[in-house]
Amino acid sequence: MSTTHPTFTELIEGSPQTIFDLIADMPHYGRWLPGSDAFGGTSEIEPYPVRLGTTYLDSGPLGQRPGSVTEYDPPKHIAFHHTMLLKKGLLTGNVEVNVRYTFEPVEHATNVIRALDLTIEMPWYLKLVEPLVLRAFRKENERLMAELKSYVEAQPKHRDLHASS
Repeated sequence: MSTTHPTFTELIEGSPQTIFDLIADMPHYGRWLPGSDAFGGTSEIEPYPVRLGTTYLDSGPLGQRPGSVTEYDPPKHIAFHHTMLLKKGLLTGNVEVNVRYTFEPVEHATNVIRALDLTIEMPWYLKLVEPLVLRAFRKENERLMAELKSYVEAQPKHRDLHASS
């Protein structure tokens, strides 16, 4: 078992509340986050609107990831915990993921920090592929942050004044 703590940061021209609202609006991720090889959508969100303790199911080509909201403090931070069974061909393993977003206002923008705690458990004979799993996580997180930035910055700026999304 190994644990890693990658962090992804993006300066986004938008208010912390607007960005927080997008991250918390899990059933509508499709507005700003297209599907990928890793992410297909979020469903079974209960209760909604999202709050501390909300549970959900992320799905994608690699399987389902049941999770829950573990921190909820708008517009400062939101955190999630989910587990994932990796199963693709001979590749099997378990991944435990803790994701914490922090939203720091910087003039007319927000510094968005997405910090992960990844715990990967794989059979000893698959340890050589672990860097590939980590690279896939890094690639997906970079894509997510770029999509978030692109979506927020493409919105009319008056939306931030009303913190609506």
